[in-house]
Amino acid sequence: MTFRRRRTHDDFSDEIRAHLELEADRLAADGMSREAARDAARRAFGSVTRVRERFYETSRFVWLDQFAQDLRYAWRSMRRNPAFLVTTVLTLAVGIGVVAIAFTVFNAYVLRPFAVHDPRSLHQIGWRSRDAGGESFRWRDYEQLRRRGDLFTSVLAESTRFVSSNGRPLAAALVSGSYFTVLGPRMAAGRGLGAADDGVEVAVLSHQAWVRLFAGDPGILDRRLDVNGRPFAIVGVVGPDFTGLGDMPRDVWVPLTTYASMAQPDLVGRDQPRAVTIVTRLRDDVTAEQARSALGSFVAGAIEGEEDVRAFVRRQDSPNPLSLDLLAVLSPVFAAFVLVLVTACANVSNVMLARAVARGREIAVRLSLGASRSRLVRQLLTEGLLIAVVAGLLGLALTAVALRAGTVLVFRTLPPSVSAIFRTAPIPIDHRVFLFALVVAALTTLLFALVPALRASRLTLVNALRGHGGDAGRGSRLRAALVVAQVAVSLVLVIIALTLARNGAAVGAVDLGYDARGVLSINVREGQTRLVRGLAEAFEVEPGAGDVAVTGGNPLFIRSRPVAAAPAGAATAVATRFTFVSPEYFPLLRIPIVGGRGFQPDEARTGAAVAVVSEATARAFWPHEDAVGKTIRIERPEGRPVVDLPGYSEVRIVGVVKDVVSGFVMDGPDAGHVYLPISASSPHALALLVRPRPGGGLGPEVLQRLFVRAAPDPQIFEALPLDDMRALQVYPLLAASWVGSLLGAIALALSVSGLYGVLTYTLSQRRREIGIRMALGATAGAVVRLVMRQSARLAGAGAAIGLSIALAAMMALSSVVRLQRITIVDVPAFAAGVFVVLAATALAAYQPARRATRIEPSETLRDS
Repeated sequence: MTFRRRRTHDDFSDEIRAHLELEADRLAADGMSREAARDAARRAFGSVTRVRERFYETSRFVWLDQFAQDLRYAWRSMRRNPAFLVTTVLTLAVGIGVVAIAFTVFNAYVLRPFAVHDPRSLHQIGWRSRDAGGESFRWRDYEQLRRRGDLFTSVLAESTRFVSSNGRPLAAALVSGSYFTVLGPRMAAGRGLGAADDGVEVAVLSHQAWVRLFAGDPGILDRRLDVNGRPFAIVGVVGPDFTGLGDMPRDVWVPLTTYASMAQPDLVGRDQPRAVTIVTRLRDDVTAEQARSALGSFVAGAIEGEEDVRAFVRRQDSPNPLSLDLLAVLSPVFAAFVLVLVTACANVSNVMLARAVARGREIAVRLSLGASRSRLVRQLLTEGLLIAVVAGLLGLALTAVALRAGTVLVFRTLPPSVSAIFRTAPIPIDHRVFLFALVVAALTTLLFALVPALRASRLTLVNALRGHGGDAGRGSRLRAALVVAQVAVSLVLVIIALTLARNGAAVGAVDLGYDARGVLSINVREGQTRLVRGLAEAFEVEPGAGDVAVTGGNPLFIRSRPVAAAPAGAATAVATRFTFVSPEYFPLLRIPIVGGRGFQPDEARTGAAVAVVSEATARAFWPHEDAVGKTIRIERPEGRPVVDLPGYSEVRIVGVVKDVVSGFVMDGPDAGHVYLPISASSPHALALLVRPRPGGGLGPEVLQRLFVRAAPDPQIFEALPLDDMRALQVYPLLAASWVGSLLGAIALALSVSGLYGVLTYTLSQRRREIGIRMALGATAGAVVRLVMRQSARLAGAGAAIGLSIALAAMMALSSVVRLQRITIVDVPAFAAGVFVVLAATALAAYQPARRATRIEPSETLRDS
């Protein structure tokens, strides 16, 4: 094969010169003078410059050369107008930064794969039944799956627990010996755990825990880490990019087989709880569907007490693997962030349109001198691309600052008891975020720069010299349409923010029906009911503890399924919430007893077939009778999504109490509730409620001492004030309202600035008209009304469109979200949103209107 060197511009010039000389020689040989022969050869050849341009345009790299020329020209042009450059870059940077923040969080929790070897091949084993589902299995199930070489190349097991290290809570991953071998994460120091470490008290630290607990000590290996009072030798530190398999970062990894030496339950003993998650790597010749089908019988045998149990095998390459369901949930959130970017693009597009008109003479002259319209459009798009790329880089910087500030804000605004154990995954700005920002910059270029570039290319020299474009009317209408769109978007976001804020305030003000102030809820993890009695006895003798009650779950805890209950003579039972409580429960929470009495100690001790019901239950079952003394029938589940209560087929009502909130605060008071008696030694006892004595207090040190007295693993107890639990339930609404308010404020600011710019530009174009009006007797008030009417038309049109969009979106959402205390279509929020937006646009229009009244008619007419 022969390779031929591509001709250069010098080669082509030499060929032209040789051709002209040969032709001149031929003509000279025919009798012409040398000078006349050269002139005749040039005339016959034509324009040398044009031929060279055609050769240049055939070059494969001509586009790159032209692009470089356009970039240089764009930079010189914008340097001459720094105010334009700063305004457009900052506006776009805010829009791109807002969208980049949303994508960066999405990337960290969904797209970014685990920092392990071949994360795409990781799959989690789980199960679903008719009424439940999960990913938890027993240790023996893990050992059984390890032998399924026909399906898996490797299998690991993990159980996440909170442990105590010198009084500090740590998120611990209890792992099988195969964990680090299967995953292969990068180690910052030392080694991972192996099969030889089973039963040995050794630990691997996360990079964050290494820095936080040991200040990044380079001599960390073989130092000791206190884990529930046991000294674990540190044998390794993982790299900063690996935080475990899940969205909650782990602080430490220890062998799962050592858990029995420091806490209960024994995960590998005879009575193994379902507390282990199993992750596998499938064989290359096995699909997830084939594995799911093959595991059907295994899962049916592993999960007792559930009906119609089925296996699932799900790829687990990131904390929250991407799915259509996840995208459906997150799409409204992304839409809100994208709307801010659209508003920013509309704002910049308006500025670009005005700038194109101001440069009309320059553009028309370039067209008249031979520049093609396509080349002119490319050059103007290049200016837009340069602005967008600079704005994208600045937007990434804003994203980094905002994420750091947002993380700090989250920890400072969470309830104190929650922030102590709250963990966030690292949210890095990696190559995916960078590429996303570049793509967004390219798309925004089309959004804000393409239309102004096309309109500018339609200018003619005659119109430019006259001082206006050939389609000035259409240009004005386009700028007005962009302002209308900005106002509409900002109104939608402001309404959403106000709706979230009002709902958050409404949920925060819900009357619980009891006094939660100062009450401490202490839950026992892992269903270790035998520890409740010892803990209750420890609190009873503690001087700082006042009232103590035992319950099957604190009042703000969601139970999975209710019980089927009905009056003794009724044919059909209904699902009714239930709670096991000790006699001290109602006095401790100060729940009023409106009829009958509470429980007696002997009823709690023996588990008597008596009950206290809520007013709602009494009204539903006996609307016109006294419920005290009546009997409630509790039916077996029989395929319904309710639980079974052995030994409670019928209960006699001894009292009626006020309706209270149980579960989510936003659900409001229970539609029905049945309370059953227990004592601290009952198998249904899962939590304590403690109201400290006035002035006594139960500080962290006192609680830790009491927990250690009751159990070897103090982290098996979870202590949270009821006030903090309530605040935690309201927190998502408040956080969403803060984010919504920020987005709405940004969009509104961009809309106001856009309206201000359009009015200012329009007035500059109408100076002569206004001067004539004032010369003919128009008053300053009339001029102000003229400008304000134009502003009102734009703002009113935008408000009408935004109101329609917001109403349609909220009505669609209200058909899906149905909670008692959540109002989706909130009329006051809609009204306040319209008022805020219209008031802001009126303020934006007032300054240009006042400036218009200062126009001097004589000067305007003389200048025109």
